[in-house]
Amino acid sequence: MSDAVTAFDPHASLVGSTVGPWLILERLDSGSFGIVYRARRAGHPDSPPVVVKMARRPKDPRFEREVELLQHSPHPGIPRFEDSGLWAAPDGQRYPYVVMELVEGFTLYDWFRARQRASREVLQVLAQVAGALAAAHARGAVHRDVKGDNIRVTSEGRAVLVDWGSGWFAGARPLTDTTAPPGTSAYRPPEQRFFAWISRKDVEARWQAQPTDDLYSLGVAFFRMVTGLYLPSLSEGGEVAPTREVPPPSDYATLSRDLETLLLRLLSNEPEKRGNAEALAREAAALATTAGEAADMPIVPTTSAEATDSGFSFSAGDEDEEELSDTDRVTSTTSSTSTEEEHRPHRELSLPPLLSVVIAAAVGGLLVFLGWEMHRTASQQQAAPQPWDVPHEEVAQFAPDAGVGEEVLSSVHAPPRAAAPVYGLRLPLPKTPLPGQRRPPCDPDSEMMALGACWTILVKKPPCGSSGYELDGLCVIASIREPLQPTSDEP
Repeated sequence: MSDAVTAFDPHASLVGSTVGPWLILERLDSGSFGIVYRARRAGHPDSPPVVVKMARRPKDPRFEREVELLQHSPHPGIPRFEDSGLWAAPDGQRYPYVVMELVEGFTLYDWFRARQRASREVLQVLAQVAGALAAAHARGAVHRDVKGDNIRVTSEGRAVLVDWGSGWFAGARPLTDTTAPPGTSAYRPPEQRFFAWISRKDVEARWQAQPTDDLYSLGVAFFRMVTGLYLPSLSEGGEVAPTREVPPPSDYATLSRDLETLLLRLLSNEPEKRGNAEALAREAAALATTAGEAADMPIVPTTSAEATDSGFSFSAGDEDEEELSDTDRVTSTTSSTSTEEEHRPHRELSLPPLLSVVIAAAVGGLLVFLGWEMHRTASQQQAAPQPWDVPHEEVAQFAPDAGVGEEVLSSVHAPPRAAAPVYGLRLPLPKTPLPGQRRPPCDPDSEMMALGACWTILVKKPPCGSSGYELDGLCVIASIREPLQPTSDEP
């Protein structure tokens, strides 16, 4: 055990320490209940890297669940189990940990946005995740927290369903004493949401999770992936409806009819119509092989698809500096100017060169002013719903979030996008360190490490306001070696 850690602090670094036979190499991520590390077998420098999940609390039953499910549900779509045990902290407490295969890849949503995807690729990923669920369902287990952030897709196209710590199987110890089981509200089936609503005054009522719950959640994840939107809210006037009308995904994106049929089946209000995971895996795999040319067309937003051959990819807003109108989206995503020119009226204007420069400067100044004014106004008003926005009603949890690690909290926050931010709520953590930001080693007493840089932990708790970032349920600011230069740009 490293001398730098004298007591188990969830935010202290265990890098360089040994947990059981595993040497901790790097902290990867953390969530409500666990911290995730990259590790390898101590004394074997050539051994493959693995993931070590360390519990935040002693005797956390979620780790017992994950061990049981990983050990007895072997499948390529489920992380391979390696080891488990208890780590004895200096304070005498014993914290469970589980060791499994390190799956390096994108989350489902990031995989989809990494480049333009076609329905055939989506069907291949859907088949693999359904196969993982089928392996668990076959032994009477359910995952209970299927969502895009819990699905990893590797560079080779392998899809893996992770974070089984909230799963259920016959004889498992209860995790919560709430009406609804652990999970994420936006992905719960309507019958579960309605049960929780009508049973809200019955302290003994408990929802019994079913395989069809997992299938509905899977449908929500893939619906959101291809459309960029969550499903319509079930709440109206403070009450929860027993069913919801699901709009066809083709209203928002150009997916194939075969893929849309599968998604609408998964999102049926009648659980028995969702089928089972084994049949879904077989059907999706068959369609990925036999589907026609429509399955190879890129999935693009419906409003942009007719105007461009190259289509329009959803953007998380990390690279775009300004919000584009529909017309701007069309022209900015056209791969060839020749196609654009064919549909544009040609006008010959003859102006003196100096006058042209003056006019261009005036127009440019006006556009800058209008852009600034729109940005200022948008920060004061509630923006209209856009792709990747999360409805406030869906963020409000009526049961604890289920995740153990790997971006557990991000499922209820919309990824940043190319739109005016809502100031004063939270700043999305940048994807790379800020200029001048200090790199490890970080001060274990006041800093934490993320994105390869050091972040100073603030005393206040979220919401962090406009000056702090939210990270792992804490408010942090970048640890800067020199004063950060003033800027009006979004971090």
